[in-house]
Amino acid sequence: MIPVMHALFLSSFGPCKRQTLPRRLLPLARALAARGHEVGLLIPAWDCPQSEARGQRSEVGGQVGEVRVIVPELGLGGGGVYPQLLGRLQRQIRAFEPDILFVSKGLGYAGRAGRWWMKQGGQIVVDVDDLEPAWHREAGRNRLAAWLLTRQEAALIRDATGVIFASHFLLAYYRHIRTQHPKRPLASLPYYLPNGLIPAASRAPVEANPPRALLLTRGHDVDAGALVQVWTQTVARVPQAELLIAGGWTPPQPLPQTRVLGWLPPDRYTQTIRSAAVCLFTPTKKPLVQAKSPARVLDCLAQGVPVLTLDVGEYAALVREGGGEPAPDEAELIARLQQLLTAPQARGRAGQEAFAGITPLHWDRRAASLETWLLQLKPEPSQAPLHPRLR
Repeated sequence: MIPVMHALFLSSFGPCKRQTLPRRLLPLARALAARGHEVGLLIPAWDCPQSEARGQRSEVGGQVGEVRVIVPELGLGGGGVYPQLLGRLQRQIRAFEPDILFVSKGLGYAGRAGRWWMKQGGQIVVDVDDLEPAWHREAGRNRLAAWLLTRQEAALIRDATGVIFASHFLLAYYRHIRTQHPKRPLASLPYYLPNGLIPAASRAPVEANPPRALLLTRGHDVDAGALVQVWTQTVARVPQAELLIAGGWTPPQPLPQTRVLGWLPPDRYTQTIRSAAVCLFTPTKKPLVQAKSPARVLDCLAQGVPVLTLDVGEYAALVREGGGEPAPDEAELIARLQQLLTAPQARGRAGQEAFAGITPLHWDRRAASLETWLLQLKPEPSQAPLHPRLR
C-alpha cells in the first residue's frame, strides 16, 4: 500500500496571464489527490489584478479527494513587488507542513520560499517546464533581471532533493548545470514528466468533418517556411482543403484557403478542435520550443483528432507516446496530410487510433509514475530525512 503524502504545490505566479498553473500544476495536483494524497496548491498571484488576487480559500474537487487552493493576500505594493508576500507564503507552508514542497520553476517569490523551506529542513522538488533563460530574452527583460532569475533557478535546481522536467531538452540542460556544479549523485534526482491530458467523453467525429486542418500556436513556435511549403503544396493537390490558425500568430504571407482565428475562449477552442479533420504542427527547432511540453498537441489527442507533426522535440515525443509517429520530413508530412484530408475513412481510423492510444498520456498515469519516483528519493545523510510517511 502506498503511504499517504502531504504534498504542497507552490506556483511562481497566478493564473491570469500564463498557463503553467491551470495546464500543469492544477491537473497534476488533482490527479495526486485522486490517488488519496493530501494535496495543496499555494498561489502567489502577484501578476494578477488585485481584484482577482484577494486572499481566498477554496476547494477544487479531484476525482477522489480534494486539492486545497490557497491564494494569500498580496498586501501593499504594486508592479509585481509586494514586500509582505514572501512572509505570507512562508507562514502558509509552515501551516501546511508538507512532506514534499513542489516549487514551480524556482523563480521569484516561489524560489525564495522554496529556499527558505530547505533551510528549515524541508524537502523540495523543483518542477521545470520551460527554458527560462530563453524566455527572459523573449519577454524583453533587462539583462540584470534575466541574470538574477537564471541564477536563482539554477541554484535551486542544484540544491533541491529532486527535479522534474517537462521535456528531454530540459533534462539535458539540467545535466549540464549539474556537471558544472556537482553536489549530489546525478542518477537519482532528475525525473522526466511531460504534460498530460484529460480525455474527452467521446472522440471527435473527424470522418464526418470537412477537409480542415487546424494549427494551434502561441506565435513563436511555428516554422513559417515549413508551413508555407506544406500548405501551398497541399492546397495544390487538395483544392477543397482549409487551414484554420488559432492562437497568437499570423502568417508572414497570405496562405491560400486559410483563416486566422486569433485567441479563442475555452469553449470555442474545444469546438474548433473537434471540427477539424486533422491537427497540423510545423514546430521550429529553437531551444525555446524544444524545451516545451506542448499542451496544444495533447488538446488535439484528448479529442481523438489525428495529429501530424514534424519530428521536433516534445511534439514528436508526445505523439510517439500516444502510439503515433511524427513525419521525418516535409515531404512525408504533405503526403500524410493529403491522405487524411481526402479520405474520410482513413482519418476516421486515425482518429480512433489516436483516441485509443492516449491512455499513457492521462494525468492520472503521470501522477502514478510521479508517486513512485517520489517514494524512491533518497536524501543524503546531511539532509533532513523525509517525513515518516514517505520512508
